[in-house]
Amino acid sequence: KPCRTSLGESLTYMERIPHFILEENLYGVDLSPEAVEITQLALWIRSAAPGQTLARLSGNIVHGNSLVHDSEVHPAGFDWEQRFPDVFDRDEHGFDCVIGNPPWERIKLQEREYFSLPAPEIATASNAAKRRKLVAKLESDDPALYERYQQALDAASALLTYCRNKEAYPLTGKGDINTYAVFAELAYNIVAPHGRVGLLTPSGIASDKTTKDFFAAIAETNRLRRLYDFENRLKKFFPDVDGRFKFCILIYGGEQHSVDAADFSFFIHQVEELEDKRRHVALSGDDIKLLNPNTRTCPIFRTRRDAEITKSIYRRVPVLIDMTRKGPTGNPWGITFKTMFHQTNDAELFREPAELKEAGFKLDGNQWKNRKQVCLPVYEAKMVQMFDHRAAGVRIDQSNWMRQGQTEPSSTVDHQNPEFRSQPRFWVDQSNVELTDWGSLGFKDITSPTNQRTMIAAVAPYAGFTNHFVLVQSEATALRQTCLLGNLNSFAYDFVTRQKIGGVTLNFFIVYQVATLTPDTYSKPCPWEQSTMLETWISERVLKLTCTAEDMLPLAEACDFTSGSFQAEYGGRLNKWDEAERAVLMAELDAAFFHLYGIDRDDAEYILSTFKGIHDSRPLFPDHISQAELILRKYVEMSFPG
Repeated sequence: KPCRTSLGESLTYMERIPHFILEENLYGVDLSPEAVEITQLALWIRSAAPGQTLARLSGNIVHGNSLVHDSEVHPAGFDWEQRFPDVFDRDEHGFDCVIGNPPWERIKLQEREYFSLPAPEIATASNAAKRRKLVAKLESDDPALYERYQQALDAASALLTYCRNKEAYPLTGKGDINTYAVFAELAYNIVAPHGRVGLLTPSGIASDKTTKDFFAAIAETNRLRRLYDFENRLKKFFPDVDGRFKFCILIYGGEQHSVDAADFSFFIHQVEELEDKRRHVALSGDDIKLLNPNTRTCPIFRTRRDAEITKSIYRRVPVLIDMTRKGPTGNPWGITFKTMFHQTNDAELFREPAELKEAGFKLDGNQWKNRKQVCLPVYEAKMVQMFDHRAAGVRIDQSNWMRQGQTEPSSTVDHQNPEFRSQPRFWVDQSNVELTDWGSLGFKDITSPTNQRTMIAAVAPYAGFTNHFVLVQSEATALRQTCLLGNLNSFAYDFVTRQKIGGVTLNFFIVYQVATLTPDTYSKPCPWEQSTMLETWISERVLKLTCTAEDMLPLAEACDFTSGSFQAEYGGRLNKWDEAERAVLMAELDAAFFHLYGIDRDDAEYILSTFKGIHDSRPLFPDHISQAELILRKYVEMSFPG
């Protein structure tokens, strides 16, 4: 029907709708004035009509800092309620629909990125200590650049302080804040009670520790409606972004919105995959509490079957540390996690070979010594692999300023030499290292649910370690801890672990919540070999895999291990590196933990099918079968002992 416009023209109702939407129902805020102008122009072109001016759109598409309402923190500070009173001064206060693809950036200023163009020599410095010295020199060498850097540093610091204020962002303003997280909380605050929010964010919004309170707020109140997780593996979505990067479409409602269970779908590579019903998983608040009792963050399942198997495991096997329980039952292993040296913050403690030589030190294995001091190697996570602390050394590549530490993999010949030591790029004074004589169990915290293995653990010797090799320190005996190591490196454990990770970091809080066998499990007879205690059966195999070098002798002695193949040379305390034997030992451990987790053969076969790189025939194995087939053979043998 006809209606009258301010332009004085008679338009049909249908013709008027676009103008009504653009002028009275569409709002937007951006920190970039150019982006605001481009948006206004694009919308004006879309709705252009005789007499329609661009100025009519300027009231709702505006310039401002969406995250900050205080102009003292940022000159473009923006108060949503004051700027859009017609939206908030009504019974259904807030926006009916909030849509956004917020920036995915850390608020903390990144020095290497900042200096990559104006001062590449700073960006490519081999460590943080050297970088800080070069930055300090700028004050005299290039005062203008130094002043710009200080201004950028102050601005980032002010924004970080503001976002960490509990009044501003109580759910996401913590830790190393990324802007996408606080934008998600902003949307949570400005949506109307019956409204909807749709955001494109990294998948960590649902699984990271820093956003756990936000996810719990929308999941436990049944406001979460859908979460569709995408992987950039085929480079179809973002060609310039790493193929392992994961992002999601997150849809949730206002405070009056509620659903019984949210619809999840993970690891989507193409939009068409969402049409497959098997890829959709319905999870309730109770399911999330069962699987992640400490954080209530989102588990990540590829299929419904993955979800059902995982839930059945959690009904039988407790999490490693249940923070909802007090006393020993909440932490039966008596575990604390520790990181030793932060690669950036502790860089002043690190010493390099040239410096040590000049100071009169001599290299002995992978330790530098003089008459009074010993400098221990600093192990980086990239030097370690499963049951192997000598997987690689590290060399410095000055041309690669993002990753100067490049690995040099150890050969089979290296591994077969018990005197061989991997060489790091840094050393640290022995006085800075506090560990037991035999070293420590630990795991690599840089990983991905799309890697062949997610959890990679080993015992490493008495040495220094960077923060990406997390030390697992337990009150249990060294022998009992080797059983824990076998558990951590099993496929059963890895299958559960990969359901927890949304990014590329295996954080403490994730490992806390992985279903892990308790210490008393190993105090019982072995189910498939009743004459042997389970602790003995598991530990003997783990020690044969681990004690292959002289720097593992303290561990062998702590565990009274004497069944290694180096009988004449080391009294059986070391075992020769043998690829074929190692394959069988690991297959036996994997089969054993499938049994101990209560996983039947069909589900064990299915779990193995979800891992890459274990299904090709291998000459090392009997009949050239695959690793997966060898594990299943061992599983069947254990099902019918004798």
